[in-house]
Amino acid sequence: MIIESARTLIADQGLSATTMRDVARAGDVALGTVTYHFAGIDEVLAGVLAEEMVAFSAPVTSAAADAATGAAGLDLLIDGLVGSDDRAREHWHLWLDFWALASHVPRYGEWQSEIYRDLHDLVARLLARGAADGTLRVVDPARQAIEFVALLDGLVVQSYLPHPRLPAAQAREILRAYGRS
Repeated sequence: MIIESARTLIADQGLSATTMRDVARAGDVALGTVTYHFAGIDEVLAGVLAEEMVAFSAPVTSAAADAATGAAGLDLLIDGLVGSDDRAREHWHLWLDFWALASHVPRYGEWQSEIYRDLHDLVARLLARGAADGTLRVVDPARQAIEFVALLDGLVVQSYLPHPRLPAAQAREILRAYGRS
């Protein structure tokens, strides 16, 4: 209950504008209940993102890994991660806050590095599969996976910040073109 309440609250107003008291109020629990489980708002965000990895990211990456072709897997990854709906917007608002946190707190930075390693590995496998099955033009899957994820990150920032100049649909088009030109 605390995590779900915190998820919506932080996604809507941002980590810097969210207090433990806000989380308690949103979850309709005592402040002591929140502070019993979390030492601070940073830990609340980390807990929210741990749940996000299960509820939002894992189904997307699993479907992508199981796709029939490398290109189909990459498309599933793109469509699942870069949605035009409120759920995707909330997901990326949470991650944008966490990126800043991870750049200053080593344990969060290490966890984020693990997430990136897993994403790079998945994208590299999809690119290699796409090269093998003829659905993608790939020379160096490991290097191109890093490029693809960097492109994904840049497009996410441009698509999910307030008043974006780049709609998520256009970001998906740019990502789909990767490896197909």
